[in-house]
Amino acid sequence: MTKKEQLNKLYTKWEAETPDYQGKFIKDGINNDDFYFKASTKILFLTKEPNNPKQEAGDFREWWKEGLKYTFSHRLAEWSYGILNDFPEYEQMWHDKEGFKKAIFQVAFMNIKKVGGKGQSNCAEMEKHLTQNKKWLLKQIEIIEPEIIITGLTWKKLRNQLFDNVEWKNSGYNIAIGKFNNAKVIDFYHPSSRNAAAASYSLLENVINSESFKEL
Repeated sequence: MTKKEQLNKLYTKWEAETPDYQGKFIKDGINNDDFYFKASTKILFLTKEPNNPKQEAGDFREWWKEGLKYTFSHRLAEWSYGILNDFPEYEQMWHDKEGFKKAIFQVAFMNIKKVGGKGQSNCAEMEKHLTQNKKWLLKQIEIIEPEIIITGLTWKKLRNQLFDNVEWKNSGYNIAIGKFNNAKVIDFYHPSSRNAAAASYSLLENVINSESFKEL
């Protein structure tokens, strides 16, 4: 069974056992199995919820094929490209248009909440969905088998609730890092946060190249 098949089987059970998700479930996961497992590093981005107020069902793995839209997807592509290509200077990536477009398909992506929300998340609402989904989320991560997990969860309590056995430490750049099973975890910004694109790119480079991160 392929990873996509494993994830789809998981989603079928997940939706069936979660009444308020039925008919509204938004799938995510490995954007392209072949590209992901051939990538130099298996990266998983973990964020909060889809911006989908109408709560229509969908699949990020298909939506990415429509092209990169909005700040959210561009930040994910930039960070992916940087990690997978040893962080060339920020402006150099624009000279590799095909490589940049491909980067989003070389990584995995998942949300805590599997139905659409509004543009601004609510912490209490997210805690409720994390508690409800925790066993499913951990199984999803197990199937994806990442080597690096980059979170954009905003609130530390969400991070700590999901990764409750991780001992967090400072990377030296005011960004927390830790080890979850076989994956190194970076508690980073949400891709839609209002940070300068080049600055967040450089910060992620510094964290990944730090001795603290290498020693995890």
